Amino acid sequence: MALAIYINAGNSTSGNPKRGWLIADDNGAFINFVDEGYEGVGALASAGYANLPRTPRIDVTPSTYRDACRQASVIKTSRRR
Repeated sequence: MALAIYINAGNSTSGNPKRGWLIADDNGAFINFVDEGYEGVGALASAGYANLPRTPRIDVTPSTYRDACRQASVIKTSRRR
């Protein structure tokens, strides 16, 4: 079963939250990243991951957060082809 790993990089300089969930498969491989935005846990439901088990918050650096966002963008682009 997949897992939603909750990461937190604080807020941007403009005050926007930098939080979201890394979605990993049974083997721990990265599947997707769901940005929390202002939606909270509802963002998982909107992305189709409402029933996944979730981890407690893990604080990460802003660069780790950006890497997760970029990786999700690469995965979404490759799936469209």
